[in-house]
Amino acid sequence: MIVLEEFDADIDARGEIQPIALRTWAAREGLEAECSRDGDRLTVESSGSPGCFGGWDIVFPVEAASYYRVGLNYRAEEMPSVLDGMPMFVFWTDDEDERVDYDYLLIHEPDAPEGRAERVFRRPEDATRAVLRFGVRWTATGRAEFWEAAIEPAQAPPRRVHRIAVAAEQPRSPETVEDNVRQYTQLARDAAEFRPDLVLMPEVILQLGLPTPYSQHACAIPGPETDAFAEVAAEHEMMIAFSTMEADGDLYYNTMVIFGPNGDIIGTYRKTHLAITEGWEGTTPGDALPVIETPIGKVGCTICKDSSLLDSTRVPALRGIEVMLLSIMGDHRAVQWQWAPGSFSPDRWKVIMRARAIENHIWMVIARNRGEGSCIISPSGDILAWNDGRQRIIVADCDISEELRTFRGSTFRDSTWAERRPQLYR
Repeated sequence: MIVLEEFDADIDARGEIQPIALRTWAAREGLEAECSRDGDRLTVESSGSPGCFGGWDIVFPVEAASYYRVGLNYRAEEMPSVLDGMPMFVFWTDDEDERVDYDYLLIHEPDAPEGRAERVFRRPEDATRAVLRFGVRWTATGRAEFWEAAIEPAQAPPRRVHRIAVAAEQPRSPETVEDNVRQYTQLARDAAEFRPDLVLMPEVILQLGLPTPYSQHACAIPGPETDAFAEVAAEHEMMIAFSTMEADGDLYYNTMVIFGPNGDIIGTYRKTHLAITEGWEGTTPGDALPVIETPIGKVGCTICKDSSLLDSTRVPALRGIEVMLLSIMGDHRAVQWQWAPGSFSPDRWKVIMRARAIENHIWMVIARNRGEGSCIISPSGDILAWNDGRQRIIVADCDISEELRTFRGSTFRDSTWAERRPQLYR
């Protein structure tokens, strides 16, 4: 990066902290953008080169607080991709203008040409300045306008540590759905002894062990069968989630239901990617990948075959989920394939699930029907709890607010999303 020109810092900014420097920059010589100013509005226009990469810096002093709220209004015109073509960063530097760390000022709506990007960041310990850097990059066309920059002290985001449990066991020769209701509500009560905020259980637990197709034992949601779990959730003030076959009129779905700590149903998800036998047996797929607001944060849901399709996790992650719940019987990727069909490989399973957590920077909470392989995995890929086949219940304390940084300085989650180039993926 090269600084092209320094200006007097006579630009108004929101809040009490006023800029101490204003300048233009370019990634290197030959890639300069066309920068102009009209009062407090700063404009950057592509030079016509597809490698154009340049813009403005506004430098603010930051030493008084540990956390700062940073914001900037923007408007883009004639850009193939707003996310790709209009970068916005916060570079944390020392008094010598040497970079300490950096953060992405993310555009919340990647396809929206106008809006305000705003976030609370932790100031690195050695940083005395925050350089709000923005401009145009990698586009031969388009211009961007920026105004109302703001940096102000903020409160530290609260830690959100929640205890999560995964409870799984095989059915005990049930003859009716009610037999399974009794068994698995007791399993939920046993899990409640660990005082979790959330208990996840496996797939189609109300029909498991009964004659197939499971759709002939489907239940209404809500209904007497699910009401039993609502009572347990309210009694122990905890969330409960599991998959069951749902009857809705003349249609059947494989549905995950989430009960809140007061017993209310706070979310449902109908399995969108069916195993081939499910479709043949008359189950209908759902048509939504929801983000469910819960007491522990934003949650997504997947059921069995869903996990084989990366989009079923990637799309909710893009929409902001922090935790993905997966109830699952088995995964064709996690067996020894042709030479030992049906033989579960813990090593292969760990690779798959850890990759899901890392690549989307989300918590993965997984309940397998046979128990073995049920696990709780952090966004960094650490396995906090693992069922080796001998446990009915596993538990982990999860800091949902945890913010990890890459070795280059940016936050792990932001680097996962900010450098995407969605125009290439359509």
